[in-house]
Amino acid sequence: MRVLMLSHMYPNVVGPLGGIFVRQQAQALMRLGVEVQVVAPVPWVPGFMAGRGKWGGYPAVPLLEQPDGFPVFHPRVLEFPRSLFFEYYPATFVWGIKQVFTEQIARGVDIIHAHVAHPDGAAAVRFGRKFNIPVVVTIHGQDFAYTLNRSRICAESVRATLKDAARVILVSDKLRNQYGLESWADQLEKYRVIFNGVNLADVVQRPEPQGTYWEHQPRASRRILLTVGFLRPDKGHAMVLKALPELIGEFPDLEYRIVGDGSERQTLEALTAELGLEEYVVFRGSLPHPEAMREMAQCDIFVLPSWNEAFGVVYLEAMAHGKPIIGTTGEGISEILAQEGVGKAVPPKDVLAITEEIRGLLRNPEQAAAMGSRGKELVTRKFTWEYNAQKTLKVYEEIINGRREDPSGTSFGS
Repeated sequence: MRVLMLSHMYPNVVGPLGGIFVRQQAQALMRLGVEVQVVAPVPWVPGFMAGRGKWGGYPAVPLLEQPDGFPVFHPRVLEFPRSLFFEYYPATFVWGIKQVFTEQIARGVDIIHAHVAHPDGAAAVRFGRKFNIPVVVTIHGQDFAYTLNRSRICAESVRATLKDAARVILVSDKLRNQYGLESWADQLEKYRVIFNGVNLADVVQRPEPQGTYWEHQPRASRRILLTVGFLRPDKGHAMVLKALPELIGEFPDLEYRIVGDGSERQTLEALTAELGLEEYVVFRGSLPHPEAMREMAQCDIFVLPSWNEAFGVVYLEAMAHGKPIIGTTGEGISEILAQEGVGKAVPPKDVLAITEEIRGLLRNPEQAAAMGSRGKELVTRKFTWEYNAQKTLKVYEEIINGRREDPSGTSFGS
């Protein structure tokens, strides 16, 4: 089977951690024998901007690379800072990827698999209609949480894309249950929930100092809270910081380590100073994935009280390291917390609840360890990329077999 995957989130030299879950899925599909080609567009940047800021790094992204044994193409597409004119990105994507898409399709493609409906999926279904190739679209959350509400044009784009898709993969039950699919989506039988996964090879068994990591090692005998994620208001870092003063009164050896960077960093650093927590909070910044995994291995509790999380892979990574986790009720991970006993869920933006759940785990290390053990066993059994790839491959085969039964293959939603 030959799959052409489209994702603007795919990692590159400018954003090596962005969309790492798409890369890991592609790797797992390749291990199952799927022939994968990836088209990962990046913004076109005029020459005078080269080397200036984040966007100035895009000219350094190669047009073609093959780091994992399959080709990854990086055609240039027209985008704008702060997602200006985002409504029209499907058209700029079609224009930018046309040559590489047409060349790959000419060599034979069975399935086009796009990650996110707008703009990637919307561009993909245009090629699917033109060349009579079925399209699978994976929804990771932003399409439903943001794009549907961004503008009328964006909402129409998402809905039309999902209508044209042969199958739609949702990464959590939250996406199926909380966004009113029954009221606006057609052919609900073509929707599938397939959770993201973890690469067990990334799990650190015995964390060892390496390079500059040693300079940032946790202080001896400290109990460590850890958050890994972009520094945005909806990730809930501020809620954890506000919980710390009361917790430190009971647990003076507590240390809160924050891995990630983003627009909220200065605000969070100012809040840390305001609360007098400089001695107890360490901002590690954005780290290469292996270093982030060493942080996972060092921590006692993983806490990410995000109130806008479809299904964060970082929770699974913490579980794979045998750590109890604290997430948010109503978010993607809360389904697992409620059913499997691998951590605690707190109401969104509830500092008191965060304080109480962290206190409970610190007071009861045996309970915390048992949660961590259950989480590790669950991830190993059900939340690996191999498991995800097997489920995804079944979706591909279902489509192909359906088209064999209906040789016309004219209905992508069939």
